[in-house]
Amino acid sequence: MSFSPRTLALFVLALCASGVNPARAEVLDRIVAVINDGVLLQSDVDRELMMANEQMKARDITPPDASVLRSQVLDKLVLTRVQTQRAQQAGIRVDDRELNEVLTGIARQNKMTLAQFAEALRSDGSDYLAIREQIRDEVLITRLRQREVDNRVVVTDQDIDLFLANQPEADETEYRLSHILVTIPDGASPEQRTEARAKADSLAARVKKGEDFAALAAANSDGQQALQGGDLDWRKGDALPLLFLQSARKLKNGESSPVLETAGGYHIIKLVDTRIGSEAKTVNETHARHILIQANALRTEDQARLQARDLHDRLAKGEDFAKLASEFSDDTGSKGGGGDLGWQPPGVFVKEFQAALDALKPNELGEPFRTQYGWHIPQVLERRTRDITVESQRARARGAIQNRKAADEYETWLRRLRAEAYVEFRGPDGKVEKIDEPIEKKAEEKETS
Repeated sequence: MSFSPRTLALFVLALCASGVNPARAEVLDRIVAVINDGVLLQSDVDRELMMANEQMKARDITPPDASVLRSQVLDKLVLTRVQTQRAQQAGIRVDDRELNEVLTGIARQNKMTLAQFAEALRSDGSDYLAIREQIRDEVLITRLRQREVDNRVVVTDQDIDLFLANQPEADETEYRLSHILVTIPDGASPEQRTEARAKADSLAARVKKGEDFAALAAANSDGQQALQGGDLDWRKGDALPLLFLQSARKLKNGESSPVLETAGGYHIIKLVDTRIGSEAKTVNETHARHILIQANALRTEDQARLQARDLHDRLAKGEDFAKLASEFSDDTGSKGGGGDLGWQPPGVFVKEFQAALDALKPNELGEPFRTQYGWHIPQVLERRTRDITVESQRARARGAIQNRKAADEYETWLRRLRAEAYVEFRGPDGKVEKIDEPIEKKAEEKETS
C-alpha cells in the first residue's frame, strides 16, 4: 500500500526541502504494465522510484541494485492499482470535496493552509496533481479494506476468554520490529514452497552473518513495509501476530529470529527496541441529574432561561428535584427517572455540561447554564473512582484480536486479489515481456491440458 496521507505529505515536503524534484526529470511516457483494464506508466514508476530512494536515504538504508528496487516498486504499484480498481468496481469514491478535507488536514499538520501547501509543492516544481491522486488512492484503499476485510472480522466473547486465558498477565511492553516476508503463493506447489523456504533460510543466514537487515528487507521482502526496510514501527505486544510476539519475547535488542512459518509465508523478524507503555486501570465517574428546559414553538429562548431560573430557585428552597424534573424537564431520556443521568465517566457529555458537573461538589445544586441542547439545572449526587482493570483488559483483548484477524485476512485477501488480476509487463520497446494470468484462467488451462 502507498504511504498514509500524513507520511506522504511530510515526505514530499522533505523532498522539496532537499531540492529533489519528482516532476523535473522529463521522460517520454510509455506503458510499463497493463493491469486488468488499466495501465501503469513509466512516469508512475519513476516518481515512486525517486520517493523510495529518498525514503531509504532518510532512514540510512542501503538501497538494493537498481533492477531489484525497480522490481519492488513495480510490484508495489501493481498491488496498489489492483486495489484501487477493486474499490472503483465496488462503487467506492473519493470526490474532490472529501479529498480536499484530507489534504487540508495534512496541510494543518504541517502548519499550512491548503493553498500554502499546494504552493509549496508547485514552487519547487513538484507535481501537486500527481500527489493529490496518490493520496486519493490511499483513501480509496483504506475504505476498501474497511469494507471488504476489517468490517467482516468478528470477535466473540469466547475469542476474548481464550485470549485472556492464554495471556493472563497484562503485558505493557511495546516492541519495535523489522520484518522480512517471503510469501507462499496461493495454491503453491510443493516445489514453490521448497523454493520459498530456501530463500527464507538463505536470508536468515545472511542476517546472522551480519548483513544489514533493512537493506535485505528492501531488496527481498514481499511485505508491505519492504521499502521502509521492513520497519513495523512501535506496536504493543497484543497488537502483534502471536507468533511474532512469542519470538520477540525471546530476543534481545538487535537480535533476529530464525525463520517463522505461517500459512501466508516465511518470516524473519528483528527486535529493534522495546519500551514499557502504560494504561489507566481506574476511571473517575460522576452520578448526576439535571432538568433541561428548551426553547420551542411555544417558548422563546428568553422564556426558557427565565423558567430554568425559576425552577432553580424552587429547588434551592427545598422542592423535590425528581418531582420537578418529571414534570418540567424536556430531556425525554431522563425525565422518567427524575432527571437521573446515572454513573458516567468523563467525555460522555458535551464539554460545557462536563465542566459544569466538574465544578460541583456531591449534593451541590448548580446554577442554570446553557448548551446547544438548551438550559440545564445540574446537581451532582455522588462521585467514585471505579476499577476498570477487567473491562480494560477485555477491551484491549478485543482490539488485539480484531487487529490480528484483520491483518491476517488482509494479507490473504491481497494475495488473492493479486492472483486474480491480469498483469502484462512491457519492455522499453513496448513488447510484452511477461504475462501474469488470473488464477482462474490458469486453473482452466490446467484442466483442459
